This record gives sequence, structure tokens and C-alpha cells, in this order.
Amino acid sequence: MTSKFRLVWITLAFGFAAVPLSLLAHHGAAIYDETKAVTVTGVVTSWLWANPHCLLEFDVKDAKGNTVHWSAEVSNPPDMIAKGWSRKMFKPGDEAVLTMIVAKSGEPIGRIVRAVVDGKTFEGFGRVPGEAKK
Repeated sequence: MTSKFRLVWITLAFGFAAVPLSLLAHHGAAIYDETKAVTVTGVVTSWLWANPHCLLEFDVKDAKGNTVHWSAEVSNPPDMIAKGWSRKMFKPGDEAVLTMIVAKSGEPIGRIVRAVVDGKTFEGFGRVPGEAKK
């Protein structure tokens, strides 16, 4: 094997090995504090049912009565369908009780681990910290 051919082969091998790692990079949870959960009651403003993650936006009243706009994600539509979620499960104006792990930065963003809508409970992305695995 010539050294030029060997160099091309090694470069391709490393390139193919690196691609899957970069595809997984966006799935990091480093921005969230996964040691505690927060439960809020909010009013839905939008529900995006799309890949790679569904996104719920909602307004919550803080302790001073101010409205805080939140964004929270769950997994992709096929994963959420398997958990009983649907494209039409949230409509603007709906009230929902949401349990989330939230951003370490304190920004109003999170990952939904449980949602209660119309009295029905739906499991979300991951689990509530401190609860036993189901």
C-alpha cells in the first residue's frame, strides 16, 4: 500500500467515525439541572410538533404576578406518539400543568418530564429527578 493511499484511507476512516458523534452532539443535556424538577401551571401559546424535538411555548405567572414566557422541549413525534402525545394535544389558550427540568442559567426553558392536560397525565422526556424508574 502506498503512503498516499494509506493517508487517504486513514482520513476517510476518521471522517466516517467523526460524523456519528457530531450528529449526537445536539442531544446534550448539559444546559439542564437534572437534579431537580419544577412544576408550573401555564397557558399554552404554541405547540410545534416537529423533528428533531417537539416544542411547547407557554406563559406562566410568577410570584409577583408577572407573565413569564417559557419554552420547553420533548422528544420527536414518533417517540411522543408512543407515550400517548399527539399533534393536537395542546392548543393556544389551553391550561397545562408541566413538570420540567430547567436550565441551569435560570432562563425560562426546560425539558418536559410530565404534563397534565385536561386531567390526563402524560409522561415526557426522561423522568422526574428522585422518582424511581417505572
